[in-house]
Amino acid sequence: MMRLSLVLLAIFGVSLGLYAQVPPPDPSDTIPPSPVYEEDSVIGFRELEAPKNVETVEIEVPDHDPVKAALYSAVLPGLGQAYNKKYWKVPIVWAGFGVFAYFIQWNNERYQFYRKNLIYEVEQNPDFPNETILDASTLKSARDTYRRNRDMLIIFNVLYYMLNIVDAHVDAHLIAFDFNKDLTVQLQPSVQYMPSGSPSGGLSLTFKF
Repeated sequence: MMRLSLVLLAIFGVSLGLYAQVPPPDPSDTIPPSPVYEEDSVIGFRELEAPKNVETVEIEVPDHDPVKAALYSAVLPGLGQAYNKKYWKVPIVWAGFGVFAYFIQWNNERYQFYRKNLIYEVEQNPDFPNETILDASTLKSARDTYRRNRDMLIIFNVLYYMLNIVDAHVDAHLIAFDFNKDLTVQLQPSVQYMPSGSPSGGLSLTFKF
């Protein structure tokens, strides 16, 4: 038993001696955390060189925002056209709304007039006589006609308002397009020869960029 303890003690001592002879790891052999180093199979870790020819990509943001143009025309008709620098469209937009407003008001007045006299004709109240010579059937037909005209004009006015927004939005998109000013189209007469050798007249269309 004593002999076994001496053998175990000797093995433990040899193990401690071998462990003490192993040198601690060199910090230079570990991978540095900096991203500017890379591993090399010959010299270990070397510092990366900064790239020399770096190509930069610039993203151009258009000066005209179609969404902003549409919002401007939605808030105030014609403002989006002014934002797109299409100033000549502003009076056209407002003239259209003016025409719609005039005829909507005129048809509404006609509708109210015939509606009132239809009520007077039906009630036969001597204090409120019918101001026209028309009977109830004619008054009713006139009332319905002017009411229908007024309602249709209101619907067309709403569509015109939406068209004003779409026009501003599309115009802002078209401004971003780069049209070549050297683009020309030429149409001139030409002579073509048939397989038989006889000449034949025609037109030649030429595009130049």
